[in-house]
Order: sequence, then structure tokens, then C-alpha cells
Amino acid sequence: MSGRGDEQRARRRQGVVAVLIGALAVTLLVPAGLAGAPEPAAAAVPSEVEAPDFASEVHSDPWDYSDEEDQNTDAARVQSLSLSGGRLTMGVRGGDWFTPVPSVAGAIPYGRDGSAASVDTSRYRRLSFRMDQPSSGTGAIVWFTCPEQAESCGGGITFPLRPGDQVYDLDLTAPSVVAAKVPWSSTRVVNLRVIPSVTQSLTRTMSVSVDWLRLYAPTSSHGRFPPGQYSDVTVTPRPRPVVDSPDVDEGRDLAAVQRGASWDFTRSSGVSGVRFLNARVGSYSSAGTAATNSGPTVNDPQVVLPVAPFSADTYHHLSFELDYDGPFSLADAPGGGKLARLIWIARGAGNFQEGDDVVTWSGANSRRVEIDLSQGDPLDPTSSAPRLGWSGQTVEFLRFDPNEDPGAASWRLRSFHLRADPSAQGSTTVRFHDDAWVPGTLADVKVGTGVPGSGYETIAAKVPVQQGGNAVTFDLGARPAGSYRVEVVLSHPEGGRAKAFSRTPISMVPRPGAVPQGALDEVRRVPGGVEVAGWARDADTTSPIEVHLYDDLSGAFLGPVTASVPRPDVRAATGAQLSTGFRAVVRPTAGPRRICAYGINVQGGQNALLGCRSIVVDDGLPRGALDSVARIPGGLRATGWALDPDSAGPASVHVYAGARGAVVTADRERRDVARAYPGYGPGHGFTADLTRSAGTYAVCAYAIDTGGAGAPSVGCRTTTLDPKPI
Repeated sequence: MSGRGDEQRARRRQGVVAVLIGALAVTLLVPAGLAGAPEPAAAAVPSEVEAPDFASEVHSDPWDYSDEEDQNTDAARVQSLSLSGGRLTMGVRGGDWFTPVPSVAGAIPYGRDGSAASVDTSRYRRLSFRMDQPSSGTGAIVWFTCPEQAESCGGGITFPLRPGDQVYDLDLTAPSVVAAKVPWSSTRVVNLRVIPSVTQSLTRTMSVSVDWLRLYAPTSSHGRFPPGQYSDVTVTPRPRPVVDSPDVDEGRDLAAVQRGASWDFTRSSGVSGVRFLNARVGSYSSAGTAATNSGPTVNDPQVVLPVAPFSADTYHHLSFELDYDGPFSLADAPGGGKLARLIWIARGAGNFQEGDDVVTWSGANSRRVEIDLSQGDPLDPTSSAPRLGWSGQTVEFLRFDPNEDPGAASWRLRSFHLRADPSAQGSTTVRFHDDAWVPGTLADVKVGTGVPGSGYETIAAKVPVQQGGNAVTFDLGARPAGSYRVEVVLSHPEGGRAKAFSRTPISMVPRPGAVPQGALDEVRRVPGGVEVAGWARDADTTSPIEVHLYDDLSGAFLGPVTASVPRPDVRAATGAQLSTGFRAVVRPTAGPRRICAYGINVQGGQNALLGCRSIVVDDGLPRGALDSVARIPGGLRATGWALDPDSAGPASVHVYAGARGAVVTADRERRDVARAYPGYGPGHGFTADLTRSAGTYAVCAYAIDTGGAGAPSVGCRTTTLDPKPI
């Protein structure tokens, strides 16, 4: 966008171009950790499960250099770099490096950027690789804990080189000797560099090739090796699960919803209404819309997308495909500025909301960019106020700036999408595969609404996994509507186990259908808890349905009950089957409670609130009353009643007059108590005769809890036994 200052451009240049070779101050220490590559074995040898590997677990793609995604060739400072024949080949001078885990400062992280997928240094503690080079000098591994790759957040180790094709196995927790000497285990690493040689000439190029590289957790004695057969061991692969569905591409596309079809930049009719500013459009082809930066502001080409106001919370998955001519550079000069950004106007603000830099890589590195705008702050730090961001906004204007090269750069925009989370009614099909499949693999499929790694519910266990695609049905059932993420855990027969999560949650809503009917008729205290009664039916079935009971104030689930009790009155009034009633005793916690009943939809559709009733739940201790204390010949008589809410049986009562007392059972008929406490019966009265001489006495009665929880007083009275004749 025009008008961005020199300070912002300098920030971009510094964040990517800084290489810190002068600041590394590499001390030529030689830690232990070299291992020769074993020769392939001809006979059967013991087997061992592959150790957990960062690239395999986080990206489901090990660094075996079999595909172009294994190394971003722009994320390196070498004389030449290419992937061919399963090897990473490069020309190297002293201090040159390549980056298995890249990061870019001052930009939105995405894909394999270390800020988007950082290294858990507590898990992955060793680095091994097979490298062929001619030197006997020293190499180095350098890491950074900040995307700026500043010396203050840098650390690293050195290692001795051996000429030829060698396997190196390095302990990253060894003393750090590079830059600020930040230890490996201090925090998560966002940038990792391999320097094939520190001691090589700065003017002479040597040839280096790398066969594979592993950043692994040392859980086995041969953890340094990728799967394969070696002279002393066969390393069997760990599973590499990939969740294929739900997937971002299954979500509704904004353009498809608003205009009936997604924007198609491969033909002019597919982008009707789209305006191109500061760009000269040349042609349309399968490679996309071809354009060249032009005036009046050369470094600010704009693609203005016609949209009606939409919810940014709904449409937040941004993806685009873009490539350009020439090499990658972020310099503020012709040939640089290989950045894109999103610009929008949110309702209630007249200024542009300027998205942060999106780095666009060159050549084979220019793969589809995918960014979830709801994660983190997508705004450029220098954007003007008010800074409303993306989440929670209604977007009324949308623009995409594909390139900020101040020269006449040529670029091609192939696709642009804003998508919602995928959604399904009632059920969906979870699809997955194992990129390291072996016969006998089993899968556990789980779903949950929490963050990945929290407790998810298993929906399918020990599912035999086939090579290629696999499918499991996820039925919403009685689960609440919401956004569910999928977790797939694969187990290989040799003992390897690994899990993966879907890249996006899926929004699950109930399947449309008949909504249950019913009512909550009664909530009352009874022996053992609170009795809940009512009726429920679902027109989609003649079988009794399930009712779920909740305490609405605390959210506690009190349990299920089946509506299978005969209710002739409901049948007469609605024509339903006879068995629609339910009755259950639940035990909510003490205090004011609001009990609610929900009829569960048999087809996974909308559940129905049948009703709620309030009740004050006691603490379960006995209650009662000391009604009277009267004089009788030789002493006194105490009468009253006592009841234990947890039992319909008679309670035990202790009656004291002074320091001495008597134990009686409250089993005499008291119909007034029975009327006040339905369900407990009338047998709760007591009478206690106590022999006492003349004097004044404090008479107290205590009801004894059947569960031993206490003995509360039910009353005290003071009486005087006067020896004078009346």
C-alpha cells in the first residue's frame, strides 16, 4: 500500500536478510555425537520402532528430500541449492547455511514457518543427518527463539566434520557456544539452521549433499536413523496419520455464497466485478491472471474484490495461490518486496484495516498460502487506529495486494478464497490415511470441542486401517451442537503410535426432524434425593426416548432417564404411545437449585427443553421439632417428631434433661408430618419419658443422621419440676 514509511520497509529487510554470521562467534568446540552410517543388512536383524521425529509428527512429512516441501530453497544462504534424487544438494562457502525450520520476522506465520509450528525443545533433543562433503573442518547447528533471528535470542553447537558420506548424531542439549549461547532447552525454537562448514574458505565453494535429516526425541538406541534395514537393526516406521476430512476446503466459500461461484482467476468471466489497480493485466490462463506492476503507485498493485457485508467470524480461512517471475527478495528495491497483504474496512470504522506482511516465496516454493485470520492479530503493527482487526467484525470492503515490488514485477494470481469452517447436519464422515502405512495398523478416532490435546471422546476404537483412504462416521447424536475437531491416533503392530488432528474444526448442527415434546411435572424432595417426574415423546419413534436431567444453575449433569412409565393421561391428550412417563431420583448439591429436563432427539436433531423447576435442596441432615415437655408422675415427658431426608424409615432421637438422657425411635404416627413431607409416611413421631426429681431442667432433643453425618438439635425447652402440692 502506498505511503508505508521507511521504518516499516527497514523492519521487513532486517527481519529476513539478517544472517548473523558475524555475530555467531562460533567457538570450535567438538562435542561427541558422530556415527557412521551402517551398511544395508542382508540377513534378518532385530527390529526397533522409529523414534519420534519433528517433521514427521508436525508436518506428516519427514525431511527425506523426496519432495520440494522438504526444504524451502529461498530459506537459505548458500551458493546453490536444489532437491534431486532424494538428496538436498548445495554449493557452500564458510558460514553458509540452510534452514529446515525457517521463520520470518514482521510477517504473518503460516505453513512450515517456525512461528506457526515451533519446535518443542523438551521433546526433540537430538539432530541427526546423513551428509556427504569433502572437508575435515567444523560445522555448526544454530537456533533462534525469536523470529527476528537476533543475536540475543540465538544459540548453537559445533561438530567436527569427516570427509565423505557420514551420519552425524548431535546432542542439542550440549553447552551452547553460539551467539548469545541460548540453550536448546530454554524455550521453543522458531528457527533452526544447519551450517555445513564454518571453517570452509569464504571464497571457495565446496559441494555438499544431505540424504536425510531428523530432529528427534531420543526414545530408542537407534533413534538417529529413519525407517530402513541396517546392519544391526531394522527400524520400522512410526505411523504418520493425516486427517483428510474435515478440511478447510470443505467450508463454504464467501464468493460462492454471495455470487453463486468462487472467483476464478484463470478466465476473465470468472472475475467479473473484480478491479485491478496499479497493475496492468495481460492474460488469463490455467496459471491465473497474469499482471505487471504499473503506475501510478508501482509497488502497490491492488485486487479489489466485490463483496457484500459479511461476518469475519464466519469467513476467516484465507487462501490464495500466487507466483511471480524472478528470485525471492524482500529488499526495498526493484526485484524485492515479495510480500502480499489483505486490506479491509470493518463496519464502524472508515479507515483501512491493513493486514500484516504475508511473505510469498519464489519458484517451486510458491505453494498455496493458507492463513486462519481468527488466530492471533493479523494487523500490521504500523497500521492506523482504530485497529479493529478481523475477529468480531463485519467486513464491508475487501482488497488483496499481491506484490510490493517497486519495479515492474510480473505475477500471476491463480486463486483467492475466504472460507468458513466446514459444517454438517447430524453426522459427517471422518477421512484419514497413514503416510507410513503397514499391515495391521489400527486407528482410534476421537472428537472434541477443546484445544487439540485436551480430553477428546472416542467415537471409534481399534479400527483396522487400510492403505490409502479410510472413513469413520461421526454421528452428533445427543452431543450438543458446536465446533468439533477430529483426532486420529494410529498404532502400528510393531508398537509405533502417533496422532494427528484435523486442520480445522467442523461445525456440527442437529439433523432436522421432529423435536421431542413433553413436560417436567414435578420436582420434590424424597428419601435419597430429589424426585423428578414428567413425560416425553419423539414423533419419529414409538419407542421410549431418553431424557437428560441438569442442574441449570451449576450446569451439572444429573443423569439420564428413559421415558418408559405408562402415562394414560398423555396418551389420551396427545395420541402418543402409552409409555411416555419418566420418574427418577437425583442427588443435586445442597442449596437453591433449578432442575431442567431435556428430551433427546432420536435422530440427532434438536433436543427439547421440557421444563425447569426450582427447589431448595437441604443438606441431608435430619430435621424435626420438640413440640412439648410436660410433667408426669416421677418425672417428665417430651414429645415431638424427627425425619431424616435421606430415608423414609424412622429416625433415632436422643432426648436429654440435664446431663442424662434417653434414646427413642421416632416411629409414632404423625399425619401432619406426612402431609408436610409427601413420600415419607406418617411414622415419625416420638415420645420420651424421663424419671427426674424436683428441679429445673433444660430438655433438648437431637435427631441422629442415619449416615453418621451429624446430630442436629430439633429443639430445647426449659421446665421446672416443683415438689409443692398443687
